[in-house]
Amino acid sequence: MNQYIRDENKVNKRDGKWKEEYSSDDGVLTAIGKYDKGEKKGVWKTYSDTKDFKHKLYQKDKIKKGLTKTRRYFPNGKIMEVGQSKLDISKDQRHWYYIGDWKYYNDKGELLYIKKYHDGKKTDGISYKK
Repeated sequence: MNQYIRDENKVNKRDGKWKEEYSSDDGVLTAIGKYDKGEKKGVWKTYSDTKDFKHKLYQKDKIKKGLTKTRRYFPNGKIMEVGQSKLDISKDQRHWYYIGDWKYYNDKGELLYIKKYHDGKKTDGISYKK
C-alpha cells in the first residue's frame, strides 16, 4: 500500500492501492482506492471520522477515462448528492469540472433539486417540492 513507481522521466508516481487522509470542514476524511501511474482509477471510497459518521461511508467515486461518478452520503446512509465531473489536465494545473445533472436529496432520500452543469458552470436548476 502507498507505493510509487518511476516514470520514463524518473518522476515518482503513485501506483497500486493507496490510503490517503485529508482535513476538511467535515473532519478528517480517509480515502481508499487505486492509482495507475499517478492517476486515480476505479472505485475510491472516502470515510469520515466525525461523531456523526463514525467511519461510515462519506463518499464513493467511480473513476474511468477522466470521468468521475460521485455519490455523497448522509450519516444515516441515504444519498446526499449524485453527479459527474470531468478531469481537465493542462501543463500548469489539474481541474475537475462538474458536468451534466447533479441531484441533491434530503436525509430521507427525497429529491430536493437538480443542478445542471456544462464545463463546471451551472446552466440551470430545478427544485422539487412535496
